[in-house]
Amino acid sequence: MFGDDKAINDKICAARPVSFNSPETLKIKMFDSAAGRIPIIYVRDTADFEQLVTNIAYKGVRPDNISTTGASFIHGKTTRFIILSAKPYSNVPASELGLSDDAEWLEKSMLLRQNHECTHYFTKQTYGITNNILHDEIMADFIGIYDTFGFYKAEWFLRFMGIIEGSGGRLIFYTKDLPRKVRKAVAELTENAAYSLEKWSLTGGFKAMATAERIKYMCKAGLDGMIQER
Repeated sequence: MFGDDKAINDKICAARPVSFNSPETLKIKMFDSAAGRIPIIYVRDTADFEQLVTNIAYKGVRPDNISTTGASFIHGKTTRFIILSAKPYSNVPASELGLSDDAEWLEKSMLLRQNHECTHYFTKQTYGITNNILHDEIMADFIGIYDTFGFYKAEWFLRFMGIIEGSGGRLIFYTKDLPRKVRKAVAELTENAAYSLEKWSLTGGFKAMATAERIKYMCKAGLDGMIQER
């Protein structure tokens, strides 16, 4: 029986195999997402994760932003799978979220990424697209946080985005080409949407929905609708 490291090198990145530092911590699992079963590779060693993503997604050329990357959704014509790391989610430490257990936060970070990426997988399967835009990130983080913890905290999402100042700073990836005044307006819109979603997550209507229904509802509402309809 193959070890997971050998299976990965033989079946996924034979052209550019990885010399894993911690092969015993690798795990491959078929995950039952809202969009169906999808293979997920869980990589707990940071160097192993970065080299695996570099070799598969970037053909062996290490990208400048790999140190801030925590997950990779690989989707081709016939192959789709997700690679996850155990880095702190959005590079935010447990202490900034009011959590005391660093090790548990790393495990939760991996699960949060799993649920986040599976939200993108759902939109890809259902609508034929997965966009790297702010609306999609708000949805994916909302589902990611809720499905991981059983509740949603707008404050956590705003820390991940960097709207609440700290270690997070993902919002700039979606607004860097905008004028400063527009960036500020987008941040305010995002903050309003986050708190509206938190309020929605406490309602009976939300709790009666399955994950797929929640994603479809947010897709239909759009960013403005997340505020107006909650």
